[in-house]
Parts: sequence; C-alpha cells; structure tokens
Amino acid sequence: MRLSRIIGSAVATLATVGAFAIAGAPAQAQPLPQPPYPPQPPALTTSDSTVEVGAAFTVFGSGFGGNELVRLDFATSPLAAPARGAQPAGEGSGGVGAMDPLVRQAPTVYTDPTTITVRANATGEFSVRVKFTRQQTVVITGTGLTTGRVATTTVTIVRGQPPLPVTGSETGSQITLGATLLIVGALLVLIAVAWRRKNRGTGGRSRELTSVG
Repeated sequence: MRLSRIIGSAVATLATVGAFAIAGAPAQAQPLPQPPYPPQPPALTTSDSTVEVGAAFTVFGSGFGGNELVRLDFATSPLAAPARGAQPAGEGSGGVGAMDPLVRQAPTVYTDPTTITVRANATGEFSVRVKFTRQQTVVITGTGLTTGRVATTTVTIVRGQPPLPVTGSETGSQITLGATLLIVGALLVLIAVAWRRKNRGTGGRSRELTSVG
C-alpha cells in the first residue's frame, strides 16, 4: 500500500510539473515572409519615347514599395533643333512601356505637369497619363517617398512633320524632260526647212524643163 501510494504521488507530482512547464513555455515565433532578394530595381517607362505636341502618353512605374507614394518630377528643356527623321508618335516605340499597368488610375490627363504624386499598388506599380503643349525634351524622375528608390526616363515632344521639299532628283528629271522637248522641237524645225528647200529645188527644175521644151 505504501509503495503504491508513493508511486501515485510521484506520478501526480510529475504530471503537475510537466503541465506547468508546458504552459510556461514561450510560443514559437512564426517566420515572417521575406522580400525577394535581390529586390527588383525601380524603373520608369513610357508608352512612347517620341510624342507629338498635345498628344497624351502614359508613364509606367515599377519596383517601388507596395502601396507607396511616388513623386514624379518633370524637368523640361527646349529642343536644340527639330529631330530629323523622328518617327511619329505611336510608331517604333518598341518595348518602351510594353508592360500593362496593374493599377487603373482615374482617366485624368495632366497637362504640362511639373510634379505629380501617385500611389503604387501592392506590387509597387503605377501608371499616369500626361501631355505637353510645347516642343521640348522631358526628363521624368520618380522617387519613392518611403523607400527612397529613384528611377528616370526621357521623352521627346515634337511637332508634326512638315511636308517633304522637292528633292534634287525630281528637279533633275524636270530639266531633262525640258531639254529633250527642246531638242525634238529643233529637229522638227530643221526637217521642215530641209523639206521646203527640197520642194523649192524640185519646182525650179520643173520650170526649166518646161521652158526648154
């Protein structure tokens, strides 16, 4: 009896101590999700690299913080001279601004902006529509107001291309045609004169033969 009581008391004591030990143990911390490494660098792109004056285009941003406010600064400078052979807006832009924005901003078009603040979506992307009313070069800089990430891109604003001037080859063909017509006219005059002389000579011989007979 005593032995069984001793064993029972020991088991009860061990169970109590174990229960307190389990209850007092700190909860295991869950690992926090880690951002991808290395992080995606920030980037700015545009729907067109060369845009006509007054035409709207889209600025795309990526690689910023999730839901971060991003400040866009637009630095403008006049063009030194009209770009020769520049392609019209919407052509030949290649992969510039090829990605689709995941955040659909309100259909607002900012005219001649200097600074715009936009909010990126959960993956750090955004888009905004702008246009400029003067021929110039625009350098766009995006700065994340939380992460401090910075990205830039450049857009050229040009006027519509004037009609092409008359080339030298067209002028040369016109001169050649005129010279040919002059030569043909001179030949026709010479043929007419020779024909008249021939007719005159034939008429004189006929009169001489008549008088002799």
